[in-house]
Amino acid sequence: MDPAVTHECQPNDCEDTRERILIAARKLFADKGFDATSVRDITAEAGCNVASVNYHFGGKDNLYLETFRSMLRVMRGQRLALLDELFEREPAPTLEEFLQSFAEGFIDPLAEENGRLFMALVSREMIDSRLPHDVFLHEFIHPVLERAMAALAEFGPELDPETASMCVMAIVGQLLHALRAHHLFVQNDHAAGFPIQLSDYIPHFVRFAAGGIRACATSEEVEIGDATLTEVIT
Repeated sequence: MDPAVTHECQPNDCEDTRERILIAARKLFADKGFDATSVRDITAEAGCNVASVNYHFGGKDNLYLETFRSMLRVMRGQRLALLDELFEREPAPTLEEFLQSFAEGFIDPLAEENGRLFMALVSREMIDSRLPHDVFLHEFIHPVLERAMAALAEFGPELDPETASMCVMAIVGQLLHALRAHHLFVQNDHAAGFPIQLSDYIPHFVRFAAGGIRACATSEEVEIGDATLTEVIT
């Protein structure tokens, strides 16, 4: 039978082939994007038959979805494990200790090769969306955001849920910017005042984020045009 039509393998071989396809797809989708990456490109990189993509994933679209999901599972698991560990600490961490652990646990995986590929995939997805609209939200953002808000409620000042959610999004935004700035400036020998080591940025992040979170918990109002800071953040 024509090998381009069907693909049969032993269970162990199938799992190995499937994993090689995912690794190749991860790299090529991140480097070139969905449209510029062909199934033949992926199978050539993975060293397998073109029919393997249909056999294991049902086509290029489903392969792209599973490429994302496989990375989302890893990143989600790392972040939830970190947050669970914080809840188990005795004595309970302070707000600053929570923020430092969160920052280290956020930055370290994304600074590694797979983390950089993940960020590249997310960047491309934001520009040219291919995923079902709820995948990223339900399989990554919501579980991590919910647990991070619970941690902030446990270790930080009293905040209403909407403000707590915005505080978590703000600290994630700071960390993502730090990663991107490190890649753009430091990796290209244009530090522009940014610390050479990302770990050197974390003490500033902790002070800045802790101050902002505590400010959000106060009832003081700061004028911003026709509104107040309290009105803006709540």
